[in-house]
Amino acid sequence: MVEQAFKGTVLEGKERRYTVINERDVEKYLSIGEKQDLAIMLDRMLGNIEHGREKDGKKPFNSYIVINTDEPYIDEIVDVMKRNGHFE
Repeated sequence: MVEQAFKGTVLEGKERRYTVINERDVEKYLSIGEKQDLAIMLDRMLGNIEHGREKDGKKPFNSYIVINTDEPYIDEIVDVMKRNGHFE
């Protein structure tokens, strides 16, 4: 399946591996009820993921640096990732 959000970016043709939710967008665009529902669902799901990762001998969670693909320096970032085997 083609990821429409990637069209016209350095990620075009790539498979989506991560889902990022901008917390400022959550605050701005979701109702109080939606924010509460999201918090409950994320807490439950992330707890399940953390437990599963621990069972697999992994750290329970990871931290990430997120860079928008429309940043003017994205090609430099991609080059660094390619040199380190993290962008195929």
